[in-house]
Amino acid sequence: MKTHAIHWKSSVTGTRGTGTKRFEKEEAERLATELNESYPDIDHEAVIPVPPAAEPAAVEPAGAS
Repeated sequence: MKTHAIHWKSSVTGTRGTGTKRFEKEEAERLATELNESYPDIDHEAVIPVPPAAEPAAVEPAGAS
């Protein structure tokens, strides 16, 4: 099942992102390794993306308003 995507972060600018294309786990891991070799300034990792709605909401400290 294609559940994994490539998450990346630039070590130069700090910019990060997660690709939208899904891969089988082994294929994503192989691709991340290949991309890390080709683009050493960008760290690539095979991940199972978390939908934005599933991420915990930021909680403001009491009295922060």
